[in-house]
Parts: sequence; C-alpha cells; structure tokens
Amino acid sequence: MSNLYRKSHLLGTKLKNIRKLNKLTLEDLSERCSQHSPKNAPSVSYLSMIENGKRLPSEEVLKQIAIVFQKDSSWFMDENLDIGLPEDESKAKTNKNLPLEPRFLYSKELLEGAIPELLDQSGISGRQFAQLLIRAYQEANYNRFPDIEKVAD
Repeated sequence: MSNLYRKSHLLGTKLKNIRKLNKLTLEDLSERCSQHSPKNAPSVSYLSMIENGKRLPSEEVLKQIAIVFQKDSSWFMDENLDIGLPEDESKAKTNKNLPLEPRFLYSKELLEGAIPELLDQSGISGRQFAQLLIRAYQEANYNRFPDIEKVAD
C-alpha cells in the first residue's frame, strides 16, 4: 500500500511540475484532455486529486494526459522526478512541446466561423488580419525563405 501511495505522490508531483512548466491551469489541461476523448476526460477536481497524490489515474486518463504533454504513459510512472528539460532549455522548448495554437483546442469549422466574428468585434479588417498572419509567419521562420530568395536573385 505504501508503494502505491508513493507512486501516486510521485506521479502527482510530475504532473504538477510539467503542467506548471508549460503554463497550463488545471482547467486548460482538462479541456485539452477532452479534445482526445470527451467521454473519458478528467475533471478539474480529479486532476487536482491526482496532483495532490489522493488518486491514481486510470490507464485511459493517464494516456490522455501523456498525449497532451507528448510523453509516454510510462514516463509518469517512473520514479525519476526530472521532467526531462534542462533549466536553460525549458523556456525555449515549452512552446515547441505543446501545441498551444487554437487548432489544437478547436475544430477547423469552429475557427472558420469565429475568426470573422472576432475581426468584426475588434474592428480589424480582413486585410490587416492577413498582414498580421504574414508577419507572424515571417517571425516564426526568422525571415528565412530560401526559395523566394532564389527566385528573387
């Protein structure tokens, strides 16, 4: 029994550490889990009990959590508390490890319907929005576009 108690505390500690490292709330984690399997998604209170070592999650819940954090389910069960990122790399890797963009949380149809409404509410024109998207794409690629540069030369 004490081994099970120890495992539940270690798993809870790991879950809490990786969740906080990725700047997710319990609500965010619950919502992301529901994207994979709404029927078996853990509630916020259940996730809290897991983090506090009061519950050991079922295999299905553990798989959902592992999918969200792009880890293997067994990673949560080992007794190593290291979450796998060196301190200096943790901030740089955080954004790349988790799909934080809206398409991860919402279907394409919902986004297609929501974008015009959001633009209308914010007063941004379609042209301004397109320019913002292009600029964001350029920044994400550090303005490196070798194909375009070849054609331009």
